[in-house]
Amino acid sequence: MSRRTAKYFAIYLVLALASFVSGLQHFVLTLPQAPQGKLQFTDGIVVMTGGQQRLDDGLRLLTAQNGGKMLISGVGDGVNRAVLVQELGLDDHKAELLFCCVELDFEAGNTRGNASVTRSWALSHDMGSLRLVTANYHMPRALLVFAREMPEFDLYQWPVTPADLDLSGWWRDRAMMRLLTREYAKYLAETIQI
Repeated sequence: MSRRTAKYFAIYLVLALASFVSGLQHFVLTLPQAPQGKLQFTDGIVVMTGGQQRLDDGLRLLTAQNGGKMLISGVGDGVNRAVLVQELGLDDHKAELLFCCVELDFEAGNTRGNASVTRSWALSHDMGSLRLVTANYHMPRALLVFAREMPEFDLYQWPVTPADLDLSGWWRDRAMMRLLTREYAKYLAETIQI
């Protein structure tokens, strides 16, 4: 490689890195927040597994009658409604809702799987609108994937901000930086596919 080629390569590499870092900062600063005020009713609520807080929020939305039915997508082996009642410490009313109005999906292993299973579930129940419940850092990518899989559906979001997600000084926390950088890279990969 000539000296001139190496120089241009280094410049392009620095520009690419600077673009990635500035895009990552924008991604973090614009993470969605839970909507305030009265929510639009949706035919279904879809909770993507990955934290108890997501399940709590999904059940709270269902209890408040913000959705007709709920799907918990990506449930692990050995989990059933009785286990969820116990682990979540649900009162009788929420336990009753879990048994009557919530379906569990054991097939999905990733976001695309969540979208595929959700599409089948929603079509089998003649739904036209869904509210997605997932972590705020996962929501931008989830919306892209679901919109691609389900273009005819009205999609609403309920981004959950995990209790341990402290965005003030996120770049100083290695675990937080890894999590957000990985999610941003996955988000970019999804945007390229559109």
